[in-house]
Amino acid sequence: MIGRAWVGALLLLLGGLAHASSPQDAIAWLAKVSAASQTLNYAGTFVYQSGRTTETSRIAHITDATGEYERLETLDGAPREIVRSNGEVRFYLPQEKMIIADHAMPRRFPAWAHVSPDQLMANYSLRLGTLDRVAGLPAQQIVLEPRDGFRYGHTFWVEPGSGLMLKSRMLDAAGALVEQFAFSDVTIGGLIERDKVRSRYAATASGWREVNARGVAVTPEEAGVTCRGLLPGFRPISTVRRQVKDGGADAIHLVYSDGLATISVFVEPLSSGRKAPVGGESAAGPTRIFKRLIGSQYLVTALGEVPPESVRRLAESVEIRQK
Repeated sequence: MIGRAWVGALLLLLGGLAHASSPQDAIAWLAKVSAASQTLNYAGTFVYQSGRTTETSRIAHITDATGEYERLETLDGAPREIVRSNGEVRFYLPQEKMIIADHAMPRRFPAWAHVSPDQLMANYSLRLGTLDRVAGLPAQQIVLEPRDGFRYGHTFWVEPGSGLMLKSRMLDAAGALVEQFAFSDVTIGGLIERDKVRSRYAATASGWREVNARGVAVTPEEAGVTCRGLLPGFRPISTVRRQVKDGGADAIHLVYSDGLATISVFVEPLSSGRKAPVGGESAAGPTRIFKRLIGSQYLVTALGEVPPESVRRLAESVEIRQK
């Protein structure tokens, strides 16, 4: 009986502390998470879930005096591997015998990009949740509720000592799960062998086809593409000219962010002999896609892990400037 009373009192205390937290408390935690994802040594196994799809992956991350290194591999389904060495990223696809090289890595877990406190607070209501457990470790909840319908809600579970994100959950406006990542086991800190972040395929991939997806950064004026009305809360992050199809004309790749979610917009010239693609809405897992034709000359494709209305509105705002 005494044990139950003690547990009850502790839960009330923790609940009161979470309720009394301010948005600045949550921002401080997120700053710690952002730093930890880049500076910590860690290795573990995590599970990704979206709809009926479940995928298990292994990740290892090292930061030392020479830079930042990371290796991520899937453990079920078709083998895939992503290896990052500072700014260079290589995607290994053994079944296709193909390597894709890029500058920027779409790090969906356990970090995000372009976090700005002011931007986050303008687009999300932030608070600390309860103290929980993930992968056998204590985990502080951080809750981000969207202020409008153009973005999803998020809950993060963070290991208090290191700041490493142990779990992330994305919810739609109805509270339904969009996607979730969670470590099932993880080692934080200490010595992680350099072999853990080296490709297991590099030594035998000399004959594989290599695709250069790096692209070249350009100014908005050089791109010749503009948006007449940006999506509320989203700001332009980058403009890159890149080839999206072998032998095809270069496309302009625009990236927008609200401080947490990102949307990519591709503006691709259409060749005169090519069959006109079909516009409209589609989805690939949690990623929403909207395609729009500008006359018979350009295809605009907007995609991101955001509600369908967000990609549609951003795609429809694109205009081509006459050079």
